[in-house]
Amino acid sequence: MLRLTNIRLEDGTKIPEIEADDGSELVSERDMSGLTAVQGFVDTHIHGSFGFDVSDGNTDDIVSLAKKLPSFGVSDFLPTLMTLDEERILKAAKAAFEAKELLSSCNDPYADILGLRLEGPFLNPSRAGVQNPGNLVSSDKMADIIEKVEKEYPGLLKMIDIAPELEGAGDIVKEYKNRYVFSLGHSESDYEETMRFFKDGGKSLTHALNAIRPCMKRDPGPLGAAFDDPDSYIEVICDGIHVDQTVLRMLFKLFEGRVIVISDAMRAAGMPDGIYDLGGTPVESRGGRTYFGPEGNLAGSVTNLAQEAERLFSYGIGRTSIINALTVTPLKRLNALKNNVSGLDKCNMNFVDDQLRLMCVISRGRLVSPYVML
Repeated sequence: MLRLTNIRLEDGTKIPEIEADDGSELVSERDMSGLTAVQGFVDTHIHGSFGFDVSDGNTDDIVSLAKKLPSFGVSDFLPTLMTLDEERILKAAKAAFEAKELLSSCNDPYADILGLRLEGPFLNPSRAGVQNPGNLVSSDKMADIIEKVEKEYPGLLKMIDIAPELEGAGDIVKEYKNRYVFSLGHSESDYEETMRFFKDGGKSLTHALNAIRPCMKRDPGPLGAAFDDPDSYIEVICDGIHVDQTVLRMLFKLFEGRVIVISDAMRAAGMPDGIYDLGGTPVESRGGRTYFGPEGNLAGSVTNLAQEAERLFSYGIGRTSIINALTVTPLKRLNALKNNVSGLDKCNMNFVDDQLRLMCVISRGRLVSPYVML
């Protein structure tokens, strides 16, 4: 047993001590006064890591992914599917449902599955990117898929990415807005269409400034609409590759309290450089960046939330803004804000240094040490 003492929160509040299981029968003590305790990170857009991919539809792989994510500081996540055909969507939903059940009786550290996210298949083919355009469907088919997932795995589905400009998209959002969170993604939607999307019940932009219409001086697009709608959120891949660091600084100022940091990680995250499958497409991971197709386009990321926290701090963004974008804000978007999130969940917490480097993790009351601090 490990007794952690002199624990300090980001707001300066001090906690005398907590105990964490480190696998030892002896009680040892560690002074944490040089670190700051924060809530576990929440990754609401992640396809996989460590060689695992949710879209494979393998229950054991999703369980393994959940058990490894605490090493990235992640305490909660939304397994996110690629644009798949109906059969594979249902297979993957089954696997996520079963994994969530298995984890509920697990004593090991793990990241909690908050639900399932569908990135497609109701997206704009012109902005499909690495998503398989052959699996894109009409609004009627999308509604049918939603109903089947809900019927077979009730309560599992939480988020759906959608292109609002497509025929029937508005009807889907209005029909299901009280059951799921809708996010604009892989879309050619302009400013007016995006404002209508928010009015219909949409909540956010998926990986803002990537795979959506750009923000131009006379065509503000989805980003301009999100700026004008104070109840919307933007999620951002903050690896410094998908969005330049100067633009990240701008976004954190313009959308204070509404930024959600996501990894959008694929199975190559946490793995050596090489070629990896992503939704049926071979993607190269090289030097911390993904490449696909003859032009070497980006295809998701191979970063994790702990790395993104470090990078954001190095870009000059405020600590509190970064921490909120990793913890409180993603839960707010899901309407799943935990009662203890404004304080500290002593069973799930991260300890970071003055540069927001992740130094150790407590997951479900047990010690996880991704680095060498302890």
